[in-house]
Amino acid sequence: MAGFQTTINLQQAPGIEGDPCSVNERFTLLNPVEGAFVAGSNGLVMGRFAWIAADGLTLNNTAASGAPNGFVMRTIAGAITTYLAEAGMTYLPGSGVGNVFSAGDFWVKNTGVGASAIGQKAFAKLADGTIQFAAAGATVAGYVETKWYAASVGAANELVKMTSTAP
Repeated sequence: MAGFQTTINLQQAPGIEGDPCSVNERFTLLNPVEGAFVAGSNGLVMGRFAWIAADGLTLNNTAASGAPNGFVMRTIAGAITTYLAEAGMTYLPGSGVGNVFSAGDFWVKNTGVGASAIGQKAFAKLADGTIQFAAAGATVAGYVETKWYAASVGAANELVKMTSTAP
């Protein structure tokens, strides 16, 4: 996410990482216990996948194994946590988190080394919840396959539409 404007593009960006990319229905995670989800001890970065901790309340962008529980949508609640940064996309540790989705269509950054193709599966990095795309059933070191799919083509480090509905 950018802070102060430093360039002028000829064409508007299609979206921002973590934003919805359609007006289709979206479904938030249902909290299994009373109370709200909270960001884990390292905070919670928007535009990435999240896992629910054993306490049923804490959300983290990291996990030892297993598919993520949801996707963290971008909201205006992010704090600027990096020294001298102009913008931030992180919920502070312990702060309430309300926009984690189990289904929907979102803009995500392809952190893989190759381009995404429509219909490829989204793989979540266990170390930080970032996303790359590969064929269903592929083995991607350090990543776990999710139920989500690429809904557009995007080179490495470009925005890609991601959907929970098979294209």
